Amino acid sequence: MTDCDPRSLRVNLNELPYPPPARVLRAAAEALKSSNLYPEGRDVLVLKELMAKYTGVAPENVHFASGSDYAFYELFSQLRVFSSGPLALIIDPTFSSYEPILKATGWKVERVRLIEGEERWNLPPDGLKDALKHLKPSLLVVDDPNNPTGSPIFGGEGIEGLAGSLDEWGGWLLIDEAYAEFSGYSISKLVGSIGNLVVFRTLSKAFALAGLRSSALLAAERLIASIESGSPRFELSRPTLAASLEALRDPSYALRYAREIVNERQRMWLRLAGIQYLKSYKSWTNFFLLKFTDEDALRRTGINFMRPAMRGSFARFSLMDREADDCLLVALEESLRSRIK
Repeated sequence: MTDCDPRSLRVNLNELPYPPPARVLRAAAEALKSSNLYPEGRDVLVLKELMAKYTGVAPENVHFASGSDYAFYELFSQLRVFSSGPLALIIDPTFSSYEPILKATGWKVERVRLIEGEERWNLPPDGLKDALKHLKPSLLVVDDPNNPTGSPIFGGEGIEGLAGSLDEWGGWLLIDEAYAEFSGYSISKLVGSIGNLVVFRTLSKAFALAGLRSSALLAAERLIASIESGSPRFELSRPTLAASLEALRDPSYALRYAREIVNERQRMWLRLAGIQYLKSYKSWTNFFLLKFTDEDALRRTGINFMRPAMRGSFARFSLMDREADDCLLVALEESLRSRIK
């Protein structure tokens, strides 16, 4: 491995280390030539058809938005109209954008805390069941796999029963599947048969389009229609729309990228497990969560980790290519070796 400065590693944003294919870049570049024109409405309809085919739903079940934050803002705003009360239940820790957007759209927020296990994080036994029974939230928000732990929460199982319980008091279930391509499981196709289920999917991760902001909500037709009745007329820019169309016309590259990340994830999991004074958690995503023995050891690495809102010396990093990941490993080993001295 060539010399590497760990301070130069860009590992804090869960980005893919590969650019999109040349055909996707060409489509975006060609669209830029028409930047004086608004996006074509028919292209949005085609994009919805392509996402529907990719995820196993109907086009009427798809709404595209400019990235996750705006998608959640639109969704949470609209669910206030459909819901019986303003209480949302989230897991903790979880994706940091949920709570501020929920509060900005008028929701109160309660939490169910995950429990740290030997290799992964889990819901407490009966913890979610008890919270649902006593709180009766109008919305349950779950990222599955979870960010920042990388752990599966439901793993694609038991969604019908969970949604059924929420439906008893008019509640909704949002499953965030931003990392579906890396996890190997998805419940997206269930939105056609479960009326109170919403699934979030994105082109930011495996599709390598984070900089273009293209994401989708999958839900019952009546909710999608309600969201779109109040959404911006031109939600995606012409370059974003063109790149998204080209990406979904042949999504095989995203699946190939995901396989490469999964292979690198397995290699890194084995390497991380051998580093003394460092705890790593098994991941179903494109990132790892680490637990250091103390803040000094974490700081000595020189790496710009993402620091989740968790009690303790936790740090999250996204997987890169092999050379960059090896650089990170060396920085970790040297930092913890100096602790031993």
